[in-house]
Amino acid sequence: MVLTGCLSGPSVTNASLAPETPNIAALTGGLLAQPGGVELPASAKRQALEAEYQALQFGRVGQPIDWSAEGFRGEVVPTQLYRVGSQDCRGYTHSVSRGTTTVRQIGTACRSGDLWTPV
Repeated sequence: MVLTGCLSGPSVTNASLAPETPNIAALTGGLLAQPGGVELPASAKRQALEAEYQALQFGRVGQPIDWSAEGFRGEVVPTQLYRVGSQDCRGYTHSVSRGTTTVRQIGTACRSGDLWTPV
């Protein structure tokens, strides 16, 4: 059981979620808010945003951060960090699934301090 967690990569669970933080709030207007995105219930959206933050802030290139809530599941996969002016930026892919339907979106966010803002 312990090895399963190591093999599948990190995930975000309800137990790891703190009350809304500025780090998570800064991502609210990102991929999940774009047209063509998936309409998520509040707790699933919270988990998805937490996974985005974890992937952007701490994720290894190509290593998925998984999440699940209320019948939805997803993964956020970050790309390599790069610099634009004085900001660190990175791309990411966020896939959201429910049943057999999956929506995959690609975005970029830049960091100012610990806050990641979608661009």
